[in-house]
Amino acid sequence: MDRLWDWLCGVTPLWRITLAVIMILLTISVFSVGFVESGTDSYYITLFNFVVLGVLLAGNVSILYRCKVGRERELERAKELETFEGE
Repeated sequence: MDRLWDWLCGVTPLWRITLAVIMILLTISVFSVGFVESGTDSYYITLFNFVVLGVLLAGNVSILYRCKVGRERELERAKELETFEGE
C-alpha cells in the first residue's frame, strides 16, 4: 500500500493540474445550468455531470490532502531524527 501512495504522491503536479481542469469543468457546468430547461434530457445529463465531477473533485482533494499530511509527517520525523543525532 505504501508503494501505491508513494507513486500517487510522486505525481502531485499531475493531481494539481487535474484539480484545475475539474474546477474549470465545474465552472462551465454551473454556467450551463442557466440555459438548460428542467425535465429535459440535457438537464439530467448536467446533473450527472455534477455528480461525476463531484466524485472526481473529492477523490482528487483527498489524494492531495493525504500526500500533504504524509509529507509533513516525513519532514517532522527527519527533523526529530536530526535533533536526536545532533545531541
